[in-house]
Amino acid sequence: MNLAKSIFEMQLGIMKRILKLGEFKFGKESEQFRFYKEETMNSVYENSKKFFLQGVGEGVFEKCSCSSNLRHGWVDCECGGSGFIDKVKK
Repeated sequence: MNLAKSIFEMQLGIMKRILKLGEFKFGKESEQFRFYKEETMNSVYENSKKFFLQGVGEGVFEKCSCSSNLRHGWVDCECGGSGFIDKVKK
C-alpha cells in the first residue's frame, strides 16, 4: 500500500466534495463561489504540503522523482501527483 498516494487521493476527494457543496450553495459562476473555491483549495493544498513535509522530516515520506507539484492535482505516478512517496526502509 502506498500511504502517501492514498492520503493525497483522499484529500483530493474531500476537497472536491466540499467544492461541490459550495457550488450548490453559491452557484458556479458567482463571485462568492470563486472566493470560496480559492480559499478552500489554498487551505487543502497548504495543509497537505505541511503534512507531507512533516512526514519527510520524520522519515515517513520522501520526495518523488517525478517532481510533481500537489497543486496541479492527480497524475499517473507512484505519488499520485502529491510529489511525495512512502520512504523505503533500507
